[in-house]
Amino acid sequence: MISWICFEWKTAGLPPAGPSIASMAARPAEKEDREDVLRTISSTFTIDSTWGDVSREMLQKTDEAIELAFDEVPPTCLVLLHGTRIVGASAMTTNPDAENHLLTGPCILHEYRNRGLGCGLLYASLTFLRDRQIDVVRGITRANTTASRFVYPRFGGTGTPIPHRPKNENPA
Repeated sequence: MISWICFEWKTAGLPPAGPSIASMAARPAEKEDREDVLRTISSTFTIDSTWGDVSREMLQKTDEAIELAFDEVPPTCLVLLHGTRIVGASAMTTNPDAENHLLTGPCILHEYRNRGLGCGLLYASLTFLRDRQIDVVRGITRANTTASRFVYPRFGGTGTPIPHRPKNENPA
């Protein structure tokens, strides 16, 4: 049985500054970034073995999440750049009642992992949502993933096991 965890962060309690992302630059996505964002996020789920048994479903959900984020004006997505290359992305929703605000969670290309970039992109995502008056941010992920063990507990994130994964929203 697949176990899921819903993490919550109170945005008022975020630290004033997040972790350094070194020579990378985080910025809001632009409409023309859509295909690069889709490739980046899809790649992160495809390569990560913890998603292997549900990767086909995740790719469909990823398409839906990116469609939702890019339907907003401006898109509710952040990208992480190394030069001009998109090496990370995080698609979100600003619906205050959403069960999952972090539609994809912070996704970092495999060759850029283990540098603190996932935590940096999570912090940028949380502040992005805070700036849009989201007081409590929720993110759903699988138990025992890198996100659930090392990334989502940061910045005061508290996890609660959930009995099922919401069918209408993409877990990160």
